[in-house]
Amino acid sequence: MSTFENIWRKLASSKSYREEFALSLLKRSVPFQVRTIRKKRSWSQSELAQQANLTQGVISRAEDPDYGNLTLNTIGRIAAGFDLAFVGRFVSFSELARFSNELSESQFQHIPIFEEENQLFERGELS
Repeated sequence: MSTFENIWRKLASSKSYREEFALSLLKRSVPFQVRTIRKKRSWSQSELAQQANLTQGVISRAEDPDYGNLTLNTIGRIAAGFDLAFVGRFVSFSELARFSNELSESQFQHIPIFEEENQLFERGELS
């Protein structure tokens, strides 16, 4: 059985499982992304905090999957510190299962900052 099928069977078991799975993935995936992108850039938590106009303690909590109380404002400021955008959106459970199945550090290794994208745009390579 594939990982997707395994996840899907668990999601199909009950609505309460789906609710818990979705919330757990949300609480784990945002900290995972923050930590992965920060490390890719070889930044300390303090460096990210400075770029995001936050404290190092806020960044530490943002990287803690057990914290679970990040505000959209904090996530937005962290994204701005990275010179990236963060998009939160409602999705179907099949999309959530695929996202869960594909979540890895490699997904975040090549996210260009705005200036890199702008150079591509200026050269006509971004449309």
